[in-house]
Amino acid sequence: MSAITAAVGRQPIVDRRLDLVGYELLFRPLPTSLSAMDPLAPGDRDGDRMTNDVIFGTLGIGVQRLVGDRSIFVNADRGVLTGRVPVSLPPRQTVIEVLETVAVDDEVLDGCRALKRAGYKLAADDFTWFARAEELLELVDIVKIDVQAVLPARVPALMALCRPFAVKLLAEKIETEEELRACQALGFDLFQGYHVGMPKTVSGPALSPTRVGVVRVASAVLDDDVDYRELERILRTEPALSYQLIQLASIGRFGELKREMLTLRQALVWIGLNRLRGWIPALLLRPAGKAADTNLPTVLGRARTAEILAGHLFPQLADAAFTAGMFSALDLLLGVPNGKLPGMLEIPPHLHDAIFNRETPVGRLLGLLIDYELHGTPPPADSGIDSGLMADASVRGFDWAIAQTAVIDEAAGSSARALALMA
Repeated sequence: MSAITAAVGRQPIVDRRLDLVGYELLFRPLPTSLSAMDPLAPGDRDGDRMTNDVIFGTLGIGVQRLVGDRSIFVNADRGVLTGRVPVSLPPRQTVIEVLETVAVDDEVLDGCRALKRAGYKLAADDFTWFARAEELLELVDIVKIDVQAVLPARVPALMALCRPFAVKLLAEKIETEEELRACQALGFDLFQGYHVGMPKTVSGPALSPTRVGVVRVASAVLDDDVDYRELERILRTEPALSYQLIQLASIGRFGELKREMLTLRQALVWIGLNRLRGWIPALLLRPAGKAADTNLPTVLGRARTAEILAGHLFPQLADAAFTAGMFSALDLLLGVPNGKLPGMLEIPPHLHDAIFNRETPVGRLLGLLIDYELHGTPPPADSGIDSGLMADASVRGFDWAIAQTAVIDEAAGSSARALALMA
């Protein structure tokens, strides 16, 4: 468990008034320092894997930070279009681009229909006419035409073929002011290219799960008889996976973080078994740390201590206190100042309040616990927690955290030894 640097390229897309409407998100390779953590060599990466990296980078950096309320355009190879690689971005904001290299057949068209039903918009990327073009045009919302690849004399005819399908036309690869004006005169609706805006890389700290944690979760989820209690037990020791789970489960049909949840158990119920199993291939394609972060015992210790204290004050919120306690300490894993954490976590509002709003029961409890951790401040007399209870809960919480971290490190060590013997 450690922080990695997530990086995503973004290139602006504008309308006829040159107002920003969205960004195409672009794959950016991992920093060199992370290459050893990446399960795929650079030469082995295909479109699905790169799309997966873009999606996880976007969630890691944060949708709001990366694009705000603008549209997200993301490339999709065959695996994404047919559902083998899940799209975990907010549907209301996301336009999935059908790459020109994808062979459009019945399976792809069925997958496109499923994505539309899920609330996503579709775009045909680098569009030229082909045998089943009309079937695709019936499904897409936007057609992107590469004005460098299509002969200028043929662009109007291609646009005319698309117009009956009530799609917006996007001129891409615009490199000069003259090309922009010519495309505006032709009637294009949207514009993209170096002249409109150069791609820029946005990066930021993101959580990386341990490889052991990913394998344990995958094993639990892919079992024929899923044991949700065991799955929850594993997730309680993996803050990065817990954070991803809350993010994925909280995204509603139209992309708003509208599903309110406070616990990992609620997230597991909301996300459902099919989406859980769809999450696993994406996890396995991502880099992961070999061992636990040195700050993990502190993070888990706070979570468990908050759970113990809540069990004395308001037992019905004990599970919520664990989740809130864990997330309140993510600054330690991300390596950022604690004051920046509230603006970085893209989680449901109720959970956000439980962590940071000291007027809520769990938030007030966390405030007392953090003051005790950092400054040794005893809880006030009217808090319902005396100094003895606070000290006992803290010791029990940290002991539990040390035990869990030892299990992770031992499993990582066993895996490394097994791989060494096989080499």
